[in-house]
Formats: sequence, structure tokens, C-alpha cells
Amino acid sequence: MNTGIVYTSRYLDHDTGPFHPESPARLLGIAERLERNEIMGKPFGATIGPRIASREEIELVHSPRYIRFVKECCEKGVQHLDSDTPICPESYDVALLAAGGVLLACERVNSREFDNAIALVRPPGHHAGANGRALTASSAGFCIFNNIAVAAMKLIKTLGFQRVLILDFDCHHGNGTQEIFYNSAEVMYVSLHQDGRTLYPGTGSVEEIGEGEGVGYTINIPYPPAAADDAFIKAMDYVVEPVVKQFDPEWVLVSVGFDSLHDDPISSLQMSSQGYKQLFQRTKDLARTHSSGKWVAALEGGYGKTVPDAALSAISAMSDVHYDPIDTSRKTMPNVMTKVEAVIKTSRKSLSSYWSLR
Repeated sequence: MNTGIVYTSRYLDHDTGPFHPESPARLLGIAERLERNEIMGKPFGATIGPRIASREEIELVHSPRYIRFVKECCEKGVQHLDSDTPICPESYDVALLAAGGVLLACERVNSREFDNAIALVRPPGHHAGANGRALTASSAGFCIFNNIAVAAMKLIKTLGFQRVLILDFDCHHGNGTQEIFYNSAEVMYVSLHQDGRTLYPGTGSVEEIGEGEGVGYTINIPYPPAAADDAFIKAMDYVVEPVVKQFDPEWVLVSVGFDSLHDDPISSLQMSSQGYKQLFQRTKDLARTHSSGKWVAALEGGYGKTVPDAALSAISAMSDVHYDPIDTSRKTMPNVMTKVEAVIKTSRKSLSSYWSLR
């Protein structure tokens, strides 16, 4: 398949300091690995530079006051938006490029220039709510603008789509994305993440399923620490795919954090690169069935040494190009899988009033 890859070295200009996990080095590591394996060019598709998101596009999601706050902080040389989110003078412009990169990926896939695309962007976005910090979180969690939410809103408000699916595979719950779409039936938000009782941002329980018109359109699968590949596939089998089949999305967007990997320094799940490849294969199949193949992934977190291999594995699945991950499949321990199965059972029960889950 013809997979587009959005990337620019400008993303490295968002300087978070020498010791912050969300550093330019993590994205550079992915880019270097993909170049070494010829994925940043043929035969996987073209690498394209991003465009700048307009102020109007960012305002589809974020309040003018918050946007102005970020811009002024960068202009004044403020070093932190909050306790977790360092910035530099270039951060505002780079954040516009990050959102614009995901928007461009969607535009190129929608026009059929590419079959699908991945936007290798930073700063990440899924913790950013309309006004920055979202829900009960203490910070914006390394994020500035919610790239995936801006793209979803653009698909709905400008391009006229009515059903957009967001799959979030980041280890940390996407509290910002959930907050933005919690009352919407146009966007189904599905997050597979580590239990918020054990990890930032502390949200994303099974019982959080949406409100108002959006009730039943938010799905959270909070995993206990040490859940691995088979736990994610089980949730896809018993919750995600049955509900998505009924939702029948016209577009699929993916927030892909590679921080569910077993060697991530700030989380406790046990995913492998092979597991991410499986998730991307399953997502590709969902898109083929429901959205005429239209789907775009956007980079969120991921801070371990295995991230470049996982990214290569994921993109190989998108492109239908053979690649055997160096980091092979990992299984969940039986005592942990018992907890996973209880979460899945509770999720199915919570959603059964809104979707058929026999």
C-alpha cells in the first residue's frame, strides 16, 4: 500500500531540555531507523513535509484564550506551560506544524494520494483539552495542542464526515481527547491504556462512557500493570471491534503512543513491537471494512529504546510490507490476564445498553 509519512526536522526545534523524556532525540531515533530501512522513501510511499495549522483550525478544538496563552508564553521565553510541559521560543510554531502535519496527512489520504498515512510529529497532543489541562489532570502531560482532535474536528466541520473513530493506543489515557468529545456522537473515542489508578493522568475508568448525546461513544479499557500483547488483542476481539462494526466509521484516526512497550521508563505495560504490528494490522482491517481504507495515525508518546523498532513494525503493517520485528511477541502472565478479563467483562456490561455485545 502507498503509505504517506509526514515528518520534518523542524519538529526537533521544540526543545524540552536535556533530561525530559519527550525529547527531540526520541523522534530523531525513529526517523533514523526508518531511513536506514528505506521506509522514509520508496517502496513504502513518500515522505512529505507538514503544513502550518491555521489559527481557525486550532480554534476548532482550543479556546482563543488558551491559544493566546501558549503563543505569549513562547514569545516571552517562559520555560514551562506547567509542571510537566516545558517549552521554548519555537514551541508555538512547532505545535502548529504538529497539528498541521496530522491535518495534511488526512487531506492527502482523503484525496487518495495515499492509501493511509502516519504523522511523526511532536509535541504530542492527546492530553491537551480545550483549555490545556483536561479533566482532573495536574498538567497537560507534555502536550500543547491536541493534534488528533483538531484533525477529527476538521473532518467533521469542514469536510462533512459524520462518524469518526479515534483509537488511542498510548499507555496514558488521552484525557484531553476524551474531554473534547465526551458529549459527541460524531466521534467515537476508544482508549486502551494503563489503569489511571497506577499512572498519569488518573482518568479513563471503564465507567467513563460519555454523556448526553455522546453516551456510549467513549470506551476505556484500563489495563493493570504488566498487561502485554494478548491483552490488547483480547480487548479488540471482545469490545472494540464489535462496537466499531456497529458505529461504522467513515474515518479512522489513531493516537499511537509507543509507551506501552515493555521497556518504557515511565509506564508499566509489557507490549512488544510485534504487538504494535498486530494492532496496526487490525486497525487497517477495520478501515478497509468501514472507512474505504481511510485512516491516519499520529505519534503521541513513547520513550524506550524499542520505540524505533515498534514504529518500523507499525508502518510495515500499514504498508503491507514484510518486516519481522526484532522485539517479538510477549504474553500476559495468567494472574494479570485474570484482571484484564475482569476489565473487559465490566466494559462490555457498561456498554451493553448502547451496543450489541453478545
